[in-house]
Amino acid sequence: MLQTLAATRQFFRDNDWRTILARMNARDTHPLIQFMKYGICGVGSLIIGQGIWLALSIWVYPALDSDIPKEVRALHSTYNNMISFFFGNLFAYVTNSLWVFTPGRHHRVMEFIYFTLISTLGFGIGLFFGPLLIQLYGINTLLAQLMTVFSSVLVNYVCRKFFVFKG
Repeated sequence: MLQTLAATRQFFRDNDWRTILARMNARDTHPLIQFMKYGICGVGSLIIGQGIWLALSIWVYPALDSDIPKEVRALHSTYNNMISFFFGNLFAYVTNSLWVFTPGRHHRVMEFIYFTLISTLGFGIGLFFGPLLIQLYGINTLLAQLMTVFSSVLVNYVCRKFFVFKG
């Protein structure tokens, strides 16, 4: 692992931006660079999903006001997550299939279905525990949301790399 990190660091030191970008855009890139690309797509998906969640939590189903009972905040946070999940997942699929992984292990429709099922698994774990923590312990809604995001990332990369895409 340390050798891999050292080799990647050396690659970035030894090459100019054009070479680095060409390698970043290649499908057959080093796993560490692939994970970096995955992270970039994930940040984009996170920004879209959480931006929608935040807008919904402010204007549609209020979930941030501490004066709202914790049961209502938990329920509203769940609604907002379910709505925003669709948009974040769609962005993640498009960017991952175009830039990170090699499509083709499955038919495009099945690939999207598997991608979404895996996303739903990671999301579901977080969605279950986030509101539960709000209800049981009254924790801050934003902290519960961060826990939801963290659990999703852990599940998604491994499953997408080995079960959805070719690599």
